[in-house]
Amino acid sequence: MIFIARDAWSAEQCARVHGAIGRAPLSPAEIYADDYRVDERIRRTFEAEVDPPIIGEVEEAIAGMRPRIARFFGIPLVGSEGPGFLRYPRGGFYAPHRDGLPGAGDQFPRRISVVLFLTACEGGELRVWDDGDAPIDIAPVPCTLVAFPAHCLHEVLPVTAGVRDAVVDWFY
Repeated sequence: MIFIARDAWSAEQCARVHGAIGRAPLSPAEIYADDYRVDERIRRTFEAEVDPPIIGEVEEAIAGMRPRIARFFGIPLVGSEGPGFLRYPRGGFYAPHRDGLPGAGDQFPRRISVVLFLTACEGGELRVWDDGDAPIDIAPVPCTLVAFPAHCLHEVLPVTAGVRDAVVDWFY
């Protein structure tokens, strides 16, 4: 099951967060493979260090969606990890991976992955394998929020033109 909310945010909110990413210092995004490290063969994207007021605004907006997402999946969601702000330039991608594993306990308590698209681009689709079925490709449409079980295999296809800015978070 994949939750998709078109126009989850206003165009003004998306533009404000996109602008904050554009002004923020960027650093290569890491992967977790026995430890955190940068590996551009697996993930080529940047994390943005946005200002605290933007983080607070985004946390509040995502928390506001939590009851709706919990109802959709039929599970209690008690908190979140906190938003990450990502920029995928042309050529950016993230190879197939999982954000959480069933039974991972306290090390990876993620239950639901959340992606909020801020910009449109060519390529950059979110591809999700919903419990082993054929993959579903979701185009990056601004202000669209997508949520799916964190144990589902997923990837970000390469951006072929433009920039893909997004916010990610994980519900516990």
